Amino acid sequence: MADRFSNGSTANDQGGLGPDPMVSGFDPARKGFYNGGDLAGLLNKIDYIQGLGTTSIWLTPSFKNKAVQPEDKSAGYHGYWITDFTQIDPHLGTNDELKALIDAAHARGMKVYFDIITNHTADVIGYEEGARKGYVSKDAVPYKTADGQEFDDRDYAGTGSFPELDATTSFPYKPVLDESEKDLKVPAWLNDPTLYHNRGDTTFAGEDAYYGDFFGLDDLFTEHPTVVEGMKDIYKTWIGDFGVDGFRIDTMKHVNNEFWQEFGPDVLAYAKEQGKEEFFMFGEVFDATKSFTSQFTTRNQMQAVLDFPFQDAARNFASKSQDTRNLATFFAGDDWYTDADSNVYQLPTFLGNHDMGRIGSFIAADNPGSDDAEQVARDRLAHELMYFSRGNPVIYYGDEQGFTGPGGDQDARQTLFASKVPEYLDDDLLGTDATHAQDNFNTGHPLYAKISELAALTKEHPACGTARTSTATRPRARASTPSPGRTLRTSANTLWR
Repeated sequence: MADRFSNGSTANDQGGLGPDPMVSGFDPARKGFYNGGDLAGLLNKIDYIQGLGTTSIWLTPSFKNKAVQPEDKSAGYHGYWITDFTQIDPHLGTNDELKALIDAAHARGMKVYFDIITNHTADVIGYEEGARKGYVSKDAVPYKTADGQEFDDRDYAGTGSFPELDATTSFPYKPVLDESEKDLKVPAWLNDPTLYHNRGDTTFAGEDAYYGDFFGLDDLFTEHPTVVEGMKDIYKTWIGDFGVDGFRIDTMKHVNNEFWQEFGPDVLAYAKEQGKEEFFMFGEVFDATKSFTSQFTTRNQMQAVLDFPFQDAARNFASKSQDTRNLATFFAGDDWYTDADSNVYQLPTFLGNHDMGRIGSFIAADNPGSDDAEQVARDRLAHELMYFSRGNPVIYYGDEQGFTGPGGDQDARQTLFASKVPEYLDDDLLGTDATHAQDNFNTGHPLYAKISELAALTKEHPACGTARTSTATRPRARASTPSPGRTLRTSANTLWR
């Protein structure tokens, strides 16, 4: 998360929007606002990143965001409120600075992954009936064509055709745009309100998990071929013009299957045309059930998903001290991910993240009364399990410095540079007497040392991270060309997030 890593230039802190935090989104004393980190800071600290044994850098979304969503009273420092998919957010730097970072990483043999979004954009569309309305189901109010005929959008998803729509008659809520924002989004097709679902806010369950707005964020009509083609064009540009090496795909389970079945193979083919034989895409499917998460790599033809089931199993083992036989049962189900061109070895594994919280936080919460020595030992054990298991280990920045925090979301997004956020200054870090009031780029920290050791060991002995953990995990017959994830893993791929 570039805003929270290192501040290479104070000149872009306000994103060119002036000193008012409710306009610029910059307030280094508030955890929900831009704190000042940028791409220049990442480049300045690339030795620190590589010294951890990292071979790839995964950036949270870096496109231009709506700086402040007034109703949320917070800022787009995290990158998930995109208005312009063609430029880097001015708070983080410029397109040229991104290219410089990618070139520097490539010169070191490292890759750079983009966190991308196809599900939604910033909250720009309002409703004639009022803001932040409740979800209206398709059964209650079906979609209508421009000439008033009811239809089911899923009958057209993946076919390349779609009925003509009318903003005033086709939707349960009538979309409206403020005059000052009607041309805000880039590319221009994103300003067409008929290319959004317009059904109100999601409850993250059932039908509305696909069609509803996330806290008002404009939910794209991903069943529409214009949206499918537009998203492919956006992300192909970042591959062809900037050399991005892969994508982490946000909110994958909230987008219809037909979208991924077209997007994934087409983008991968384009990347290979650009000479990127190891281009790699992995989706966020926030679920701990293998039978569900695996569908996106098999049925939906994507290369990999983030291994949320592993995160759950690792916490249960290393933090909660659950029986090791539970691990055996977990690994025995790995064949869910096996098909002709992918398997479980490709999956990025992790111990915590910016949404759910950090492994240090889980260990502290799961073991009340434990001392620092025990908590550090459990943290080391969790990382050992991750590095010596199948998959591609992901390190969430700050975990190598013992960061904790009381929860997820904003409480798990501390700065590595000295913080002014009161809530962060109260955190107890593992393995150190340091606090968030100072920079935390300590290469002598016991967890930094442990992760570096594990990365070096798996690089020297690749079998440490690829050996079968049970007979059930042996891949079936594979395509003759190794999958991108397996190729990366056998070269000790470790992602830095």
